[in-house]
Amino acid sequence: MAVPSSDRARRPFLLSLSIFLLLSALLVLLFIFLDPSPGTLPFVPSRLAGAAPSLPPLPQQQSPAAIPTPGAGSPSHSQPAAPLADAAAAAAAKPEEENTGASQPAATAAAEASGSRTPAGSSRDATAVETDGKAGTGVGAAGDGSRAGAGGGDDGEEPPVEVRWETCRVERGVAAADYIPCLDNVRAIKRLRSRRHMEHRERHCPAAPRPRCLVRLPAGYRTPVPWPRSRDMIWYNNVPHPKLVEYKKDQNWVKRSGDYLVFPGGGTQFKDGVARYIQFIEQIMPTIQWGTHTRTVLDVGCGVASFGGHLLDRNVITMSFAPKDEHEAQIQFALERGIPAFLAVIGTQKLPFPDNVFDVVHCARCRVHWYANGGKPLMELNRVLRPGGYFIWSATPVYRQEKRDQDDWNAMVAVTKSICWRTVVKSKDVNGIGVVIYQKPVSNSCYVERKANEPPLCSERDGSRFPWYAPLDTCLLAPAVSSSDERYNWPVPWPERLNVRYASAPDDSASKKEKFDGDTKYWKQIVQQVYFNDFPLDWSSIRNVMDMNAGFGGFAAALIDKPVWVMNVVPIGQPDTLPVIFNRGLIGAYHDWCESFNTYPRTYDLVHMSNLVGSLTDRCDIIDVAAEIDRILRPGRWFVLKDTIEMIKKMRPILKSLHYETVIVKQQFLVATKSFWRPGKSAS
Repeated sequence: MAVPSSDRARRPFLLSLSIFLLLSALLVLLFIFLDPSPGTLPFVPSRLAGAAPSLPPLPQQQSPAAIPTPGAGSPSHSQPAAPLADAAAAAAAKPEEENTGASQPAATAAAEASGSRTPAGSSRDATAVETDGKAGTGVGAAGDGSRAGAGGGDDGEEPPVEVRWETCRVERGVAAADYIPCLDNVRAIKRLRSRRHMEHRERHCPAAPRPRCLVRLPAGYRTPVPWPRSRDMIWYNNVPHPKLVEYKKDQNWVKRSGDYLVFPGGGTQFKDGVARYIQFIEQIMPTIQWGTHTRTVLDVGCGVASFGGHLLDRNVITMSFAPKDEHEAQIQFALERGIPAFLAVIGTQKLPFPDNVFDVVHCARCRVHWYANGGKPLMELNRVLRPGGYFIWSATPVYRQEKRDQDDWNAMVAVTKSICWRTVVKSKDVNGIGVVIYQKPVSNSCYVERKANEPPLCSERDGSRFPWYAPLDTCLLAPAVSSSDERYNWPVPWPERLNVRYASAPDDSASKKEKFDGDTKYWKQIVQQVYFNDFPLDWSSIRNVMDMNAGFGGFAAALIDKPVWVMNVVPIGQPDTLPVIFNRGLIGAYHDWCESFNTYPRTYDLVHMSNLVGSLTDRCDIIDVAAEIDRILRPGRWFVLKDTIEMIKKMRPILKSLHYETVIVKQQFLVATKSFWRPGKSAS
């Protein structure tokens, strides 16, 4: 029977429709099995989603008193990230981004792509800083080394942000490989009206636009000598500064030996070596009890930090500091050796440490006139020294009889008496080198009994006690006790104090105690389960660790059995937990991460940031923060970001533009490895 002509006309259409429906069904099935995202396809079985295993939630690191933020009071983002399981589920609820290999955004859109904001009054791109003319566009191909992480997989490849990275161009007199933006601002230093009180050694950060450039590597730079061998020898090419070798050749500070710089453990006051000097101090004052009663030490004018380096053998952690001055790169030597150190000066501003936190302060020929300027430098030591703590002073006024030395000694006697310090012991070693040890009072009785109230005791009328960019006190900080007869309680001996929160900590309460205990337990568990097992880190090559948002110091406490030390930073705008960190027997400092840190380039093996990106992007450009991380991180070493997947996606493209190899672990950790790449140079 003949087919009607109308049916013959519909056959091609029906055939085409059938083929289209069949292909659509195949594409849907293919998409399901290639991209099983539970957020877009909730009917897919949960086993296909590959969710991360559950880990304990991070306790809130909160305190009623937050550190003041510069400028207008921006909101504090002190809330921690969600638990790992929740974060993984939240991340999976969003469509995954695909790396399509599309062209990169323009440099002017870099900040928007990273979710950051340029500070007010700043309208510039990455090329608006001084550079040496060598530039490299930080854009990598899809196969730039980024890879999926363990236990939950990657969330998709984000293309690198296009940033025209350039190497920093510095002013005359500044070594390009040692550039520190807030200490090498030559133009600002030239405008100073006075240098009498070391103003030129203090922080003078560049105004916006801030530097967005990369510090070059020294010629011949290589992977640092590992700890503990690094305490005694380092590669010369990593810190190629010969002046100190010649300047201190008769004092056994440092010597050149082939490709190495060698540190014999000598010093201006250490005629028989620093180990014998440390032993001598304990002999003349046994109550100091290195490593049990005394745990945290501040070493003023530390040289190459051999004193702090050898105290590590006694379970003592020392914050060694000195200015960036004519003693060429002494702090850089210390950090290259793997010894805790920090660039600072007692000039016109307070040190970035809390009140009453160091067990001992030490000065061996540190060239500070303690009695000068009305005794303000010594009152600054009194501020940071714990009540009952000791000040150890070894200098020529202690043991020489020349008129100048005796004048200095008499001035020191007058100042120490006025601030109620007691002379515990004054002695000489076999070489005739003298040491005097003072003790800060543990009660207010001496201050009350003084005939003259000079210097006056500090009161609430004197304003904020917070030390960031604050002038030195003109008043005397007394022990925080309620009556003149009450005594300050010293922390329990080390190592028990590591896990104890003290009543002397600010805003102490039962709820804070619970948060402290929960934070300690959380970090101990997560470091053991994730950091040691799932991260592509070589822990045997890690010595210097920076925690950019330390909270209660739980991360550092979890690493206590590793041969590492941690610089615990409490950022501006976050809860003030630094006194708690010191009470635990750990060390740290306050800092604003919208500015450069007081350290040399290439001084840390691991830089750790936890739940901080959000608050930083409220005040500064996250690209600038990434440039500072790159400055202080050693090539071949690691940056770890613990945050929400949203914040990880903001930071990851910027790190890719720096040619970092990145991996996302459990949807809440970004691990990035710094390469040897510099603009105009290869990454190998």
